[in-house]
Amino acid sequence: MTNERRGPRIFASLVESFMSSPQFQELAENSKQLWGRELKQAGDLANLGIFSLKEIRPSLVQKYLDGLNGRPGKQAAALAALKAIDRWGTKRDKLQRQITFGVETNRPEGGHVPWSRGQVQRAERVARYDLAQAITLGANTGQRISDLVRMQWSDIEKYKGHDGINVTQEKTGRTLWVPINDKLAAAMATWQRRDIGPILLRDGAPWQSRHLTDLWDYEKKTNNGLKEHKELGLVMHGLRGHRCVQLSREGLTDHQIGDIVGMSFRMVERYTRLSAQRDNALAALGRTKGD
Repeated sequence: MTNERRGPRIFASLVESFMSSPQFQELAENSKQLWGRELKQAGDLANLGIFSLKEIRPSLVQKYLDGLNGRPGKQAAALAALKAIDRWGTKRDKLQRQITFGVETNRPEGGHVPWSRGQVQRAERVARYDLAQAITLGANTGQRISDLVRMQWSDIEKYKGHDGINVTQEKTGRTLWVPINDKLAAAMATWQRRDIGPILLRDGAPWQSRHLTDLWDYEKKTNNGLKEHKELGLVMHGLRGHRCVQLSREGLTDHQIGDIVGMSFRMVERYTRLSAQRDNALAALGRTKGD
């Protein structure tokens, strides 16, 4: 190893500095866990950590991410974490260049595109029981994984005769009352209910966000009934968009949908506009066939 690759001028040291910085410590707990795990692995001396800050560059980061092929969720998390340290290091002159500029993952385009109704229903039928419950809860509340795993039975509250779940979103701090629709109510009536404790359980124990993400990735690879989900790279976060689309088809405005799922108007518009474009295209095709 050259002297240039010793001491504080290697990427491994930069990872340590970033993770101890106020900017990293102020992140939501879920982000700290997810990004921290990915940064520690990327920053290992057997991976990117050995390179000096003069050497580290996009082509090396791309090569590292290419080594994670077949694990789209992990690839995406690693890139997000590396982009975060890139922004932090570049702004503070700790990096001589942007290290993630132009870097891509092999996740199929639209990994966060909303799941279709059929894709949700099939996953509910064929996925392992605890995953199916998480999919049902996500598809009918539109909440992030980090919020799904923290939902408690005691968070359910009746308002004007209708049950809903009180949610304080971990990422935004926004407090919501999310109505429980008839489909979710029917499903939850069959789930084991306790006076206290999380709604979702894995083998009787509480989930952690990363475990839910990892197990879904594993389930797609090993469950032949989820071949479409694997090929399309469907991720759990896509259930959030699914809920937006379904509410839009029920006639709600984008602003109303944003209030229900706790999402910005602009993001709701992005999901619903994509759905509307697809429906319009199919309708046009139908008219063409009828001419």
